[in-house]
Amino acid sequence: MKIHGVLGPLDTAALGQTLMHEHITCADWSMRMNFGSRFFEFDQVAAMAAAQLKKAKALGVTTMVDGTPINLGRDIRLIREVAQRAEINIIASSGFYYQEEPWLAFREEEQLFDLLMEECTNGISGTDSRPGILKAGVGHAGVTPLLHKVLSATGRVARETGLPLFCHHDPSIRSGGEILDLLASCGVPAHRVILGHSGDTTDLAYLEEMLQRGCYLGMDRFGFCDRDLGLEPRCDVIAALCASGWADKLLLSHDLAAYLAFWDSWETTKNSDWLNLEEDFTFIHRRVLPALETRGVSQTQLRQMLVNNPRTFFEGI
Repeated sequence: MKIHGVLGPLDTAALGQTLMHEHITCADWSMRMNFGSRFFEFDQVAAMAAAQLKKAKALGVTTMVDGTPINLGRDIRLIREVAQRAEINIIASSGFYYQEEPWLAFREEEQLFDLLMEECTNGISGTDSRPGILKAGVGHAGVTPLLHKVLSATGRVARETGLPLFCHHDPSIRSGGEILDLLASCGVPAHRVILGHSGDTTDLAYLEEMLQRGCYLGMDRFGFCDRDLGLEPRCDVIAALCASGWADKLLLSHDLAAYLAFWDSWETTKNSDWLNLEEDFTFIHRRVLPALETRGVSQTQLRQMLVNNPRTFFEGI
């Protein structure tokens, strides 16, 4: 089966080890346009991202999903450039994040639907790169009226295009059921949905409840073990779910960016030892997989999460 990569069609049988939720950058376009090189330098970000991804490629990663939605600074030309330099498959996303902003609040659902459909059909920002996945987000405030509209538009696009959907969600407020219900009302079955950031909780009862609905869980924040829930509890949860027979519904990733402009200044980032970070696109291979093995997760289950599950998810099986 063929799906859309940023440089052309990809055969799902050849995706290989896939990081299902990463970013080349999240860097606001208004800041970029107004502050230029004080905030962002295209060539330097491209060089950093390509070098970091080459390290992951050397450990077996062949595909990454760039989960940057439109309103988090998605830059399709940068993503294409990095895919070429790193010689790695990259799948881009279409959709809107969960922030409350007037550009979304004052538009009717039909307008949002039309905007997303246009780039899914004709290509992103004047390129021939088409999204291979849709991105949505629900934050700590839950499914607000704005997000209900955005999710409805995105779900309708998923139904019309056949694209799968990744939804950022906060497991601490247990919003997964509401998200799945809303998407189902748009015609999107649970097996076409990833509830992202599910690794941010140790609430096994909630996670198994979501798995029983048929969705995938993104255990995808291993780039933030130094800020949020630590490495050990994250691995404990994955091992417990694997032991309960759910290895075929779990997806591993970092949610990292070569330049994450939320809190890291550009000067700090570009002058850091960015090619030798402890938490980078190789962290899962260096730290997570060995930790899971010590907890009894088998090589077959590890391959399931890194290779088989991404393929099955994109194929819609």
